[in-house]
Amino acid sequence: MSVNGSIIIRGYEVTACHGVNPEEKTDAQRFVVSAVLDLDISRAAGSDDIGNTVSYAHVCKLIKAFLCGESKNLLECLALSLAREIMLAFPAFTRAEVTIDKPDAPMKGVFRSVAVRAEVKRTTAYIGMGSSLGDRTAYMDRAVNALASDRLVLSVRESGRLRTAPYGGVAENEFLNSVLEVGTLHDADGLFALMRRGEEECGRERTLHWGDRTLDLDLLLFGDEVRSSGDLILPHPEMTKREFVLAPLSEIAPHAVHPLARKRVSELLAELLTQEKKKQLLL
Repeated sequence: MSVNGSIIIRGYEVTACHGVNPEEKTDAQRFVVSAVLDLDISRAAGSDDIGNTVSYAHVCKLIKAFLCGESKNLLECLALSLAREIMLAFPAFTRAEVTIDKPDAPMKGVFRSVAVRAEVKRTTAYIGMGSSLGDRTAYMDRAVNALASDRLVLSVRESGRLRTAPYGGVAENEFLNSVLEVGTLHDADGLFALMRRGEEECGRERTLHWGDRTLDLDLLLFGDEVRSSGDLILPHPEMTKREFVLAPLSEIAPHAVHPLARKRVSELLAELLTQEKKKQLLL
């Protein structure tokens, strides 16, 4: 049984050169790093063996090397970049919360320090993928490879590809559809932006809603995140109505839970198929 825990590092001091002012690029200042690093501690607690956990000494070594490396202008960039590096270097961590204090910041007034906190966590997302123009297989392969090559994407797994009739009454060509399971350190907006770039690189044109397209990438689920406004709505508002989404999603993640419907994907698919069957009987 897993046991959620954290490795906590408080007040690790490093002398380095970061800041907007020219003198901050050459005159070293103190930076004080604290980190809360979440992981499963069950194996380490049960075995009392350091081989079953992450050494905080190794984490501190990474922190020092990173802060002594490339100079950053902003604490925001420094904290977020460090949190990402920690997560990339130590796969056992599920979340990294990093706070960087700058006690000698060059500003007037009496203060103890200025600080920025950044959080990065490992998230599983599901992306619907489809193509109905040109070399559909090549476009989809290109999208998978582009996602997998991004350093903040940790894993990509694809369902089988289905040939499906066009949806929405606008497109004319047969679609090729699948679903991708993506493990990522991006937040939802970062992954969504990466998906949009992938569509653009494949020549996607947004001229006709639900029309034929070279590549269509829809963010279906991003962990249990829910949002209802803006360009990105989560969960995808149409996913429960689409067999060509739920069928491949159920193939690779039948037990994933829709955070609004509170049902597993396999249940949503079964309900949709039952509804479709009833419609056919009424025709």
